[in-house]
Amino acid sequence: MARIANYEIESHIQKFQPFVNYNGTITANTSNTGIYSIVHWNTVILEYNILTHEIVSLADGYISQTTSTLVGRILRSLPANAVDRFLGYYSPSPTKKRLTRMLHIRRVSY
Repeated sequence: MARIANYEIESHIQKFQPFVNYNGTITANTSNTGIYSIVHWNTVILEYNILTHEIVSLADGYISQTTSTLVGRILRSLPANAVDRFLGYYSPSPTKKRLTRMLHIRRVSY
């Protein structure tokens, strides 16, 4: 598995490539069932089905600032339509607003 610098994370996520960051705190792998998972400090942050192009789960509860920054980077790296569908499952809430802000854009529909 490739050991990469943190600035390379987005390009690996966009291609759903496995990686370990330079200090081993962030890992990404794809299971035999097509689930691309990103783990940060032993916490599963993302599960993405690369076969159906859907976010299966995303850490959206209380998380550290460092992990929150990673979640934003992940959201911006995933296909926009998958992120739009996932955010559409949320009713208006502080969590949805926070996740939308992580995209660094304002969307009227959210």
